[in-house]
Amino acid sequence: DLAVGINRFPFVLIGSDGQAAVAASIEATFSKLSDDGVATVKLSRPAIYRSVTSQFPHAHDDGNLHIHEHIEGVYVVSDVIFDEPGFWEVEFEILRRGVPKATTASAAFQVRDVSATLAVGDTAPASRNPTVRDVGDLSEITTHPSPVPGLYELTIAQALKQRKPLVIAFSTPAFCVSRACGPVTDVVAGMYQTHGKRINFIHIEPWVLETARTEGKLVLTEVAQEWRLPSEPWVFVIDAEGRVSARFEGLLSEDELAEALRAVDP
Repeated sequence: DLAVGINRFPFVLIGSDGQAAVAASIEATFSKLSDDGVATVKLSRPAIYRSVTSQFPHAHDDGNLHIHEHIEGVYVVSDVIFDEPGFWEVEFEILRRGVPKATTASAAFQVRDVSATLAVGDTAPASRNPTVRDVGDLSEITTHPSPVPGLYELTIAQALKQRKPLVIAFSTPAFCVSRACGPVTDVVAGMYQTHGKRINFIHIEPWVLETARTEGKLVLTEVAQEWRLPSEPWVFVIDAEGRVSARFEGLLSEDELAEALRAVDP
């Protein structure tokens, strides 16, 4: 969901061997494409690799439960300014460790006039997501295998009334199309453990779970529709005045979220 203005541009780099390339040195050059396909270079910026570590429990044959770590990562070009809508192209100049010669890759994408979902500065809707008080078991409102109860105590409406900074994660570990929801949920849960006394945290499944579990269909919940989500996962950071301070689509690293939290809770 890219729009005219300042954007976070995340991407994953996959090598010809099918493996994700990590910690490469990458320069991203963005160009606006004309109607006849002519590219006009607008800006170049470096991409920073952000690693994401998530943990998940695994039961062994002997009955013992062990915690395994799963490490993923995403490249992020921060503060990319798109000055007009339409089709754009980005070319990556890639220099990998141990490889003397740089290689290139490119991708085309569309920039909207305005964001499909809430943009930075927008007022957060006072949504009424289900909480632990509405269900008999947390599995009714989350697909995380080891949910943190503190993420399901408040509705967005209740949290906004407290006039505290707020983090909202729309993610679904079990039904994620992008495969990034589990790590993102873990990042938010980890931040809750360290910042939960000063900042409210809420996790919301974007899909109607009963429909997903019984029919295999992914139907957006009323809350996800209210936030106009075009994809998942999404994480929004809301300031004490109830406005969007930062937003993250896709894979999100712990240090990125920490930086966003410092802006609303210095």
